[in-house]
Amino acid sequence: MKILMVIDSLEKGGKERRMLELIKGLTRAEGHFDIFLLILSDKIDFKQIYELPIQIEVLKRKVKKDPTIPFNLKKIISRFKPDVIHSWSTMSSVYLSVSNLFSGIPLINAALADAPLHLNIFDKHYLRVKLTTPFTDLFISNSKAGLKSYRTPHKKSVCVYNGVDSERFKNLRLVSEIRSEILGSQRGDLFVVAMVATFNDRKDYESLINTAIRMCSHNPLLTFLLIGSGPTLSPLRSKVPEEYLENRQIIFTGKIDDVESVLQIIDVGVLMSKSENHREGVSNSIIEMMASGKPVIASRGGGTDEVLVDGFNGYLIDPSNEKQLEEKINQLYNDRKRLIEFGVNARQFILDNFELDKKTAEYIGLYHSLTERSARKLFRDII
Repeated sequence: MKILMVIDSLEKGGKERRMLELIKGLTRAEGHFDIFLLILSDKIDFKQIYELPIQIEVLKRKVKKDPTIPFNLKKIISRFKPDVIHSWSTMSSVYLSVSNLFSGIPLINAALADAPLHLNIFDKHYLRVKLTTPFTDLFISNSKAGLKSYRTPHKKSVCVYNGVDSERFKNLRLVSEIRSEILGSQRGDLFVVAMVATFNDRKDYESLINTAIRMCSHNPLLTFLLIGSGPTLSPLRSKVPEEYLENRQIIFTGKIDDVESVLQIIDVGVLMSKSENHREGVSNSIIEMMASGKPVIASRGGGTDEVLVDGFNGYLIDPSNEKQLEEKINQLYNDRKRLIEFGVNARQFILDNFELDKKTAEYIGLYHSLTERSARKLFRDII
């Protein structure tokens, strides 16, 4: 089967990681999958994509809404002759709706990776989803909440959770090496809380930082790792008293490529989101922390409620509620038996519900279903 995948860029992000994991799963699945990855930008952070046995081409846009892209896409579709076209962004879906208009090739839109509240036609992503609905054969979201938020047609909508490759969590760097590099210490009694996310206006690092400052002033054994980069990093870092930066109780790591290795040294994962302008689909950050055997404390809402079972593999708290965040961190700090139990539950939950080969099989089933449906339609049209 020939699959054309189209995405805006390969910068560090959730949908990019989701696509990369699926491609990895397809390259090792039974049957032959010929994959052509088309990237509409030269921004490529996931360099490991070049190690996979697929075709890769960059079709860089000259301007943000480049009118030549649909024509170039049409040429690529004619040349590659895919059985399925799989779009990973709302803008690429717009381009493909034009390029693929009369080809009859099934088009999948897998760009629904969040679950915003109160979407309307003035939201550009929602508008693009609505404009492309007549030309889309299947919408795929990584959460049930995402499908509900975008109000996609029930008959052409399906939820497929993120696939996690367990091999990523094997043969990692030594814990002692990571502790020395990140924490500057080999002390085993430090309690490490970490958040992995881009620094932007959708992620609520501010609530975590405020909580960290208060908690560190009372407990010298607490350490907070803030893993990521982005536009809000510098202004937020400037709010942290220098003493907590110097004694490495609050650490801004910047972007880390081998985050799986770093997750070995944390005790609790956190993901705080700003509900007024963002609700998660299913966050890769959460499932990666859980796959590492760590309990997670996260803002309730959206797809997060589908992966975090409150009081079983972590805690759900109200968005921006610093009091609840501090309370839950303290509960796990003071109850190591519960901490370990939640971590075990978290890892097993991921193995049961997010294992890459199982998720890849779901996608393959959808591909076959779409191509069979397309073949039947073509046969009816001929006769």
